[in-house]
Amino acid sequence: MAAPLSVQVEFGGGAELLFDGVKKHQVTLPGQEEPWDIRNLLVWIKKNLLKERPELFIRGDSVRPGILVLINDADWELLTKNPRPRERK
Repeated sequence: MAAPLSVQVEFGGGAELLFDGVKKHQVTLPGQEEPWDIRNLLVWIKKNLLKERPELFIRGDSVRPGILVLINDADWELLTKNPRPRERK
């Protein structure tokens, strides 16, 4: 079982407006059977942080085209097929 994971999630470029105008969120993801990956994180964000207009942020099981996802300042699409978030220390 994957342990709880503490991560910082940041939104910018207008996306923060979908999250009550809050740019930075320090969150603890609950423990779960499978390790956390970005798609699981996006589902969690949609259920727990997203306040309005999910169609502007999520399409299917990923973000909408035009939304850049960075993990430690690197484009997630350049890292791996489905990267895992790392705990913030």
